[in-house]
Amino acid sequence: MDFCRKDIHTNILKASKYSQLTIDEDFNITDTKEDIEKIIAKDGYIVVEEVSCEDNRVKVIGEVYFKVLYKTVGDKPDIEVYEGNIPFEDQVNVDGVVRHNFADSQCRLEDITVSMINSRKLEVRGLIGNSVCVYEDIKVNATTDLENGQGIECLYKKIISTDTVISKKDVCKIKEEIDIPQNKPNIKNIIWSSVELRSIETKPLDNKISIRGEVEIFVVYKGQEEHLPIQYLFSVRSISREMECMGAKEGMMSEVDICLGKGDVNIRGDKDGEDRIIAVEYNMDMNIKMYEEQEIQILSDMFSPQVEILPETAEFSYENLILRNQAKAKINHRKRIPQDQGKLLQICHVYGSVDVDDVNVEGETVHITGVVKTNILYISAGEDPMNCTEIELPFEYGVDAVSMGKEDSIRIIPSLDQLNATMLSSEEIEIKAQVNLGISIFSRGNTEVITDMKMLPIDYEKKSTMPGIVGYIVKQGDTIWSIARKYYATTESIRSINNLENDDIREGDRLIIVKS
Repeated sequence: MDFCRKDIHTNILKASKYSQLTIDEDFNITDTKEDIEKIIAKDGYIVVEEVSCEDNRVKVIGEVYFKVLYKTVGDKPDIEVYEGNIPFEDQVNVDGVVRHNFADSQCRLEDITVSMINSRKLEVRGLIGNSVCVYEDIKVNATTDLENGQGIECLYKKIISTDTVISKKDVCKIKEEIDIPQNKPNIKNIIWSSVELRSIETKPLDNKISIRGEVEIFVVYKGQEEHLPIQYLFSVRSISREMECMGAKEGMMSEVDICLGKGDVNIRGDKDGEDRIIAVEYNMDMNIKMYEEQEIQILSDMFSPQVEILPETAEFSYENLILRNQAKAKINHRKRIPQDQGKLLQICHVYGSVDVDDVNVEGETVHITGVVKTNILYISAGEDPMNCTEIELPFEYGVDAVSMGKEDSIRIIPSLDQLNATMLSSEEIEIKAQVNLGISIFSRGNTEVITDMKMLPIDYEKKSTMPGIVGYIVKQGDTIWSIARKYYATTESIRSINNLENDDIREGDRLIIVKS
């Protein structure tokens, strides 16, 4: 008698934890830049460089990159930009984590504040929200069948699990060139830029991943002729990429979190040698997970009327993806511009980010609350022609889901599909946004798999007390298998004697059982 075995492998969400980390650092303006009179706008993003598991904690290392647009001091005030970065390290305490586990971190810059200490010094404060998920790799050598097991009754069951086939981080490069329109002057220097992803969609292909969407590029620059006003331009470019992703297959379920990483916006000369091209090079940092449903038949129990069988078992935990949804939350909000900044003449650009604040499950509905944080650059009729106003747009969204158990988990990847602002009057702006909520719900399953067995002599004294023939009335929860095991019979003899075509029996059925 030999076991037929199979290595079963999956990974499960072991723990998740949310933490917050504050940053606070002072920066001196470099000597090559003018003094600050007023801060106009600021922007920032996070690049996570390392995520590692240690005993009972997860270490996350990264950097916050920021830039500040400000008005300079002087008889002829100008606009300048200051850029810097702040490294951070977050030690997140997570009970039960060990070094061989692996973890993901979604770090969001939930708030950034820049204030003037004096005309040559800035204070940058920020709040980092860090969502950590720790995964455990599960492997077990399970018995799927018996060979040469005459006289042994075998019970089988099927396990349906969602296996994480691919879990990795990768980088996709964005390279775009924008030609300055003919009616705009040559570029002297770039003052401010904003690059944002919109409506990103991914799809698994055979050993590849397809990426489709748009990148929005906004640039403020000075022309080479001093008397001209500050110039700005806006361009939307389509993204269409196919990246190598070994092991991927068309039709797999995927969960891809994409955000912009490090990048630059620079000036390049055209074919005539004039500085009329804006070159954009950015990383798209990708956290890729691909899943495949697997159905495995395993041996779940054994018995024999002639010998005592003691199966040795191991617990196998697994997850099953029960819902994958792409929800769209639309937001519409009106905002009056502060009167001390003068009448609104023109909106230059709107940029922002989305954060999910809370997720609650009520019955079969997932309630999601969050906020879209927007920054609107605009031209006004006041003393300071360029201004920026910050507006927070709270949202709530309910998603029809399924009933969930205590160990089931929800994973949400938010992104901004659309964000725009429109002038309603010289004092009022209308902001519209569309938030994409990639929702995955995983159920947790646990089962025992047979890894080995021991065979002992049967308890003949106990067997001899059993009658040779029994008239039996089926009770609730009974199966052909459980009845045969109890009375030292075989499932085949019960089916044959009672003229049963299959194992379907109901409470109250009358059976004749013959001991083997």
